[in-house]
Amino acid sequence: MAYVPGEAQADRPLMPKRVRGGMKIRGNEGPVPKSWLTTSWVEFIEELVSIEELIEAKEYARIGQTISVDILPGLIEAKIQGRSARPYVTQLHFPQLSEQQWQQVIDAMAFEAVYAAKLLADELPQGTQDLFAKLGLQLLPPADLIRVVCDCSIDGPCKHAATAAYLIMQQLDITPLLILTLRGLEAEHVVERITQARAIHSHGQAAAHPDPVLADLQEPALALDQCLDEFWRPGPELSELEHMPPPQHAPHALLRRLGPSPLGGKFPLVGLLASIYDTVSQAAIKLRDHAERIDQEDS
Repeated sequence: MAYVPGEAQADRPLMPKRVRGGMKIRGNEGPVPKSWLTTSWVEFIEELVSIEELIEAKEYARIGQTISVDILPGLIEAKIQGRSARPYVTQLHFPQLSEQQWQQVIDAMAFEAVYAAKLLADELPQGTQDLFAKLGLQLLPPADLIRVVCDCSIDGPCKHAATAAYLIMQQLDITPLLILTLRGLEAEHVVERITQARAIHSHGQAAAHPDPVLADLQEPALALDQCLDEFWRPGPELSELEHMPPPQHAPHALLRRLGPSPLGGKFPLVGLLASIYDTVSQAAIKLRDHAERIDQEDS
């Protein structure tokens, strides 16, 4: 019999060993999805375990029985404190996309600027599920493809796995790109490959915008114990800083990373935006210079 909040004390089974400082789902009503992604995630959890285990998993997530939960490529690993003396180690293994499948996803996303823009902002466009489906893939695999390993007595998906999944739901509301990690490729690598693909598709390999690199150090840095006497002194370089030329920068770096707009028109949208940015920048410089002249005249 599972514990249901509000039942009489006499009807309750043995309660789990409480965890001090355990991870909890926000709010007293239990886990509530806040986006299209976490709504799909809750449906996934409901397919994963029985209704009895689902009720108890919600309560475990609400009262803080989770000691830790981590997301790795294709894996959720958590420590959940149940009724035994030691916490259970629970793993949910997700099927990872192959390199060929990931390349299909990258190529499809590269043709639409919204994916590069949203992913750079740590957001996942709502159409991502449809994009995966058009490629014959699934952003979130069905529950029967998830392999659950837990050192509790249950063979297969259990309440501890569901508890971990509820905690992941909360993380997905904050960082939705973690779902890409579960499918085998971390979000930062997805973004890099999309921007590279957009540049290559648009202008060819040679015109792909290079990443800025740091200049090689002329001299190796000294060990700390060899420069203690001079460590807190600024040295002559500080006085030279004001006279140094400004560092080189790539103009319109964000526009270059996003690549050409898919929107049609008489004039390229990227070029129009670049002109607007230049106009705004020049106007800001004039305002700054004017303010500096006023300050000098007042002084």
